[in-house]
Amino acid sequence: MALDLYSPCPCGSGKKFKWCCQPIHVEIDKAFRQDAEGQHEAALRVMDEVTSLHPTNPEAWGRKAQLLYQNNKVDEAEAALQKAFEANPSYPFGHLLRGLFRQEEGEINGALLLFRKAAEVYDPEAKDTLAQVYSLIAEAELKLNRPLAAHAALKISARLRPSEEVQQGLEAIYGEKSRLPAVARHEYTFLSAPKTAAGDRGELDRALAEAATGKLGDAAKAFDRLTSARPDDAAAWYNLGLARAWLGDNAKAVEAFDRYVSLEPDEGRAAKAWALAEVLRFGQGMEDQSDIVEHSVAFEIQDPQRLFDMLQEWQRERRLAGVQVREEEGMISGVVLDQRTGLVTAGAGPSQPAKIGAYLLILGNLLMLRSSNSESLDRARRSLQESAGPSLSPGRPHRGPSSFGEVLADALVIPVGVTDQAEAERQVRDHVQRYFEDTWIHRPLRSLSGTAPIDAAGQPTLRKKLLGVVQFLQDCAAGPAQAYDFDRLRRKLGILGGEAPASPAAAAETAPAINAMGAAELSALQPDALAPEQLDEAWRTAQKLDAHELAGRFARAIIARPPAPGQADRYPSFNYLIQRALLDKNTDAALDLVNAGEKADCEQNEGRRRNDYELRRAQVLSKRGEADSARDVFERLIERDPGELKYRGSAAESMLSLKQGASALQFAEQGLAKAREKNDRDSEQYFLELVSAARKQVG
Repeated sequence: MALDLYSPCPCGSGKKFKWCCQPIHVEIDKAFRQDAEGQHEAALRVMDEVTSLHPTNPEAWGRKAQLLYQNNKVDEAEAALQKAFEANPSYPFGHLLRGLFRQEEGEINGALLLFRKAAEVYDPEAKDTLAQVYSLIAEAELKLNRPLAAHAALKISARLRPSEEVQQGLEAIYGEKSRLPAVARHEYTFLSAPKTAAGDRGELDRALAEAATGKLGDAAKAFDRLTSARPDDAAAWYNLGLARAWLGDNAKAVEAFDRYVSLEPDEGRAAKAWALAEVLRFGQGMEDQSDIVEHSVAFEIQDPQRLFDMLQEWQRERRLAGVQVREEEGMISGVVLDQRTGLVTAGAGPSQPAKIGAYLLILGNLLMLRSSNSESLDRARRSLQESAGPSLSPGRPHRGPSSFGEVLADALVIPVGVTDQAEAERQVRDHVQRYFEDTWIHRPLRSLSGTAPIDAAGQPTLRKKLLGVVQFLQDCAAGPAQAYDFDRLRRKLGILGGEAPASPAAAAETAPAINAMGAAELSALQPDALAPEQLDEAWRTAQKLDAHELAGRFARAIIARPPAPGQADRYPSFNYLIQRALLDKNTDAALDLVNAGEKADCEQNEGRRRNDYELRRAQVLSKRGEADSARDVFERLIERDPGELKYRGSAAESMLSLKQGASALQFAEQGLAKAREKNDRDSEQYFLELVSAARKQVG
């Protein structure tokens, strides 16, 4: 451990080695040389003598702890290190050493806390050691899925000790070929604050200077003071969020960015900050704030041959896809397909593409299933355990942060039984589009305060956050999902550039496909100018956007026209308008629509929907409180089609809502008898519940 006498002392005190611990390091170096030569006991005796002669020097105890740990004397090493902290609670090398102990034991969080403490207490001149400390911090932060904190630590390490190795590491993790989304690897900088009083400006300058030297903790404290003094200063909140993110304090960083977004008037800048907050939600410890969390279950393999035979059978049945075997690593991976979707068994024809149920990984004697969808994982787990039987131990569940690659997992499918590459790509592309435009826009998100994207678009602060969430999704898109145009999603949500709706003439020239339009663009369409199929598509698109006023407008236009060839069935449009009238408690309008719809069906569709309209008539009459009339319609309907159970069920429910217990009991008992006659177990249970409810009403 030969050191320059005028270099910083390895204890971290900041003093030159010559005037600090150099006298005791003669014997310390001797002990470590002996240990390297295999003279372990002799080395420990030398260290005992050093601590005996220098009991108040923490470096003596710290180096003894290091030597003891190297000799697998863990408890004694911890005791010696405690002696060092008793001599100096801020002993820099002691915090680094204890962090290394925790790292060796697999306690990543504990090690990280100690490394950060070491970074704070080491003298700034100890650049080589600090570079090592920040490299260790970066390694730990990456394991905890906190790329922003790791990036900051690696940049500090590279600045303290420039090296090709560190630069290559930065390029591999954050360069153009990085697997991280762009928002997670961007080099962020503090925002400049508006000019204020000299005292406040000086505080800002000190915070920026402290951040530049790696004292991120001091920078965060300084920005915390600034936000307390100026709670409406958007830049101060952004800088506080960034400093906290660099420190790996993701939860408090998100709080600061949340405040920044509410204050920042520029939607673009606010959106970038909230996209950054989305990255932070993927860090360990943020599971309760993230919309995507990894669920996994691990098994010990107890009968390898039986398990592998079962997995081969799954491959033949196309329940397991994408199997890869890496013999040199002892690893097998694959994708378990979700059995709720269209699977293909061996010898069968093509089917619907299958959703991903779970990712499967076998490493040594362990098998793990993981998925960001807890329900699909549970189905995969049950199926695996049923098929594998005693070849697997009981599963051990775990919940933790998800990788960024899982952001689009629910949007992706795997084409099964499809040999045409173009068709396979079309299936994947179509599913991604349907997922985002039909499902995702209606899903409440934690990142939007529990609000669905379609609703968040109309609220000023949530709109800014929504812009950031969509940008984050786009950055995470990879592979087949890259084919999806996220501007379609922005257009659907009404957040594409914030343009005002175009004039009808301009819209006709430049409008996208109707199913890609948002509410603003749909509202610019003139129903009379649309072809029948366009009008139908506009109506369905408006429904998916929950734009019911628009959907009603298109539906009314549909039923007002003579039917086009192949579109004689108007029941879906009439039924939609009937339902909207009932939701508005306008039963007169609902009944008029039933009458008009049934008349049109008789004249234009050969009365094929007569029973559907009569069922709606009975339900509307029930809503109007006309029990006798409703009962008569239900009875006629059941007489025409005695085998249809839904008529008896609807009749029983309607009579229950009207407090007509006797009539409800009659319909329910008839339905129960018919369900048992058909051996329909689900319907039998349904009618049993109706019978019970009716009997309670009868008393």
